[in-house]
Amino acid sequence: MDLKRINNLISNIVDIDRFSLVSKPLFETVVRNYDNISKLQGDIIECGVWKGGFSVFLSHLFNNKKIWVCDSFGGFQPMKEAKYKKLTYFSTLQGEMTERFQQGDDMGMNIPLSDVKWVFDKYGLKDNPRINFVEGFVNKTLPILNISKISLLRIDVDGYSPTREVLDHLYDKVVPGGMIIFDDLCLVESAEATKDWLIERGIPLEVHNPYNDKVYSLENRVIDSESGFHTGSYIIKK
Repeated sequence: MDLKRINNLISNIVDIDRFSLVSKPLFETVVRNYDNISKLQGDIIECGVWKGGFSVFLSHLFNNKKIWVCDSFGGFQPMKEAKYKKLTYFSTLQGEMTERFQQGDDMGMNIPLSDVKWVFDKYGLKDNPRINFVEGFVNKTLPILNISKISLLRIDVDGYSPTREVLDHLYDKVVPGGMIIFDDLCLVESAEATKDWLIERGIPLEVHNPYNDKVYSLENRVIDSESGFHTGSYIIKK
């Protein structure tokens, strides 16, 4: 690990968390896995980027890899387009947030592509040929995406069907030793989608928690502060 370069990187993007919902422990976990990921073949892809801060971080950290920045940049995929209809978005939320969502309020998630590109420009990545912005819902963009190998995949698409669709299209492209980050295991929809998909593929239901580096099972998932199902739970592909 080139600690001097990484320390310089962190000092230069010290406020990048203003443009990311990713937890600090996940940033640190990715840095700890830098040597492994940087040696693997494959691109880095983030599905669901909010304001793009974590993609900017990944672009600087892994400066030898192609980066794919995928988002609708316009809200959530309509349920009528969902391939899998087991759960709707945020079906377990109660009260004001549920009402706001049902009325079309994206709760601050609707960040246009122009705003995300501004963040990339701010941190020295303007028109960088390694960066690929992919605009649209994952059910339309991922089937035609020209990517053959992935060394790091981050999934932050919130809903049941989009989470499964990302796994449908991209899991098999992750190389052995590659990292798959699940942002939303704290949400019932994403956790159920991940669990159902892994069970169907015969893959162990064990995920790492970046907060304490413990391994938890999705089999007995509980939403609480000790469960470990926070933003950034991840697996290393066998």
